[in-house]
Amino acid sequence: MAQLVSVIVPIYKVEAYLERCVDSILAQTYPALEVILVDDGSPDGCGDICERYAGQDARVRVVHKENGGLSSARNAGLDVATGEFVMFTDSDDWIEPEMVSVLLDGITQNEADIVTCNVRSVSTSGVRKARVMDMQDAVLSFPQTDYWKLLEISGRQFSIFSVNSLYRRAYIERMHLRFVPTQRILSEDQLFNWCYYSAVRKAVYIDKPLYVYEVRENTLSREEKPTDILNRRVTLVCDLYAFVRDAGQTLPDKAFLDYLTWNFFVNGCSVLKKPERILEGIRLIRANTERRRFRGCLRGMLFGKAGKKYMNAYKMDAHARLYFKLMLALMLLGRCDRPVRTYLSNEG
Repeated sequence: MAQLVSVIVPIYKVEAYLERCVDSILAQTYPALEVILVDDGSPDGCGDICERYAGQDARVRVVHKENGGLSSARNAGLDVATGEFVMFTDSDDWIEPEMVSVLLDGITQNEADIVTCNVRSVSTSGVRKARVMDMQDAVLSFPQTDYWKLLEISGRQFSIFSVNSLYRRAYIERMHLRFVPTQRILSEDQLFNWCYYSAVRKAVYIDKPLYVYEVRENTLSREEKPTDILNRRVTLVCDLYAFVRDAGQTLPDKAFLDYLTWNFFVNGCSVLKKPERILEGIRLIRANTERRRFRGCLRGMLFGKAGKKYMNAYKMDAHARLYFKLMLALMLLGRCDRPVRTYLSNEG
């Protein structure tokens, strides 16, 4: 009997793109699908489109709910999914006809816990990128949880997305894993993947770009980040630690958490390119419960293993290392204005 794959599609205000997405899923060469369309209170005609598909194809199930955001919609899909495997597809993107078949072969033939493919992107302005990630075909084993190994391949093999992976639903349910609301953290996909990987022992990576991501203006992923970007990134790391602890998995060490916290903060700086927003984020974090965590991160980056690994990873020369340590020291002393502005100017 064919193994059932549940494809969860969160839907909100994508009437012009929804049919393209759903058609690409129903056209898969692997037919044993459960397509869960989650109408997240969309105010346009998306709900009617979903019902039309359900009436035409028995594989389609529709969930109508009040608007709660991307994470809430994906969680609603997980709550009703019955497939042995789960994958997520955003409603304004589409997938290649062989995506499910290729991913399923990869995970079953290798007896793996997760399989991930590459992504290609297109934009409404016509810009195309054949591959989004610097990925290689690979099968990686994790005899025990190795967070540093995951960090080394993060953004390449280990994906920051959830839409280009096939997951075992039994793992998700055993760990009671769900997506955290985007109001609480930035990058709910990354947190979901970090938590899932805490139990992974074998992962398969396929360089072929089987998922197509369309870059559009005014979508959630293209919006300007909020002023509390730093707070939400630190919260992500704290949530990771809490989840792994409560799930009874191997806990990451403090140096890893310091490295990850700093890395998320730096990535936020690179995205924003606005010193005032980052400085406001630092001021906000001083006034809430996460301030000690961020100061602890700064101390770890300045004096501990995390900072050494970071400088080695980015191949900093002696001058860059000196500036890096000076910047951390100034931030610890609360004199963050100049180092943050300098960092952003160096980023271009």
